[in-house]
Amino acid sequence: VATLFGSLVFFSAVIAPTIFTILNQENSRNLVRAIFPKLYLWGIIISTLFLIQQINNFNLSFFLSLTILLGFIFSRQFLMPKINKISDKKDKVRFKKLHTLSVTIFLSQLIIMLIIIFY
Repeated sequence: VATLFGSLVFFSAVIAPTIFTILNQENSRNLVRAIFPKLYLWGIIISTLFLIQQINNFNLSFFLSLTILLGFIFSRQFLMPKINKISDKKDKVRFKKLHTLSVTIFLSQLIIMLIIIFY
């Protein structure tokens, strides 16, 4: 969980800002669209491995890990494709709502990971 937490924070704090600083808008968008499915897949894999490790312990860590995993699956399989479609249609109002939901899920996952780490 600490590895996942660290990699997500590194992406958010270092990689994403660098992409948007160095590349123009179109290339930034294309690169982020290529990276995010892999980032979410990374989250799904690590969350699944931790969940499997916790399978015999139906404690707080198990249910928090399940919540993290479901957040990654929802974000990757449903939310991200919707955000991309709405972005392509230039619907700024709906994009802002869905992007805010995506960021909220992501930040919630980070907070839950901290709870697991220090639990």
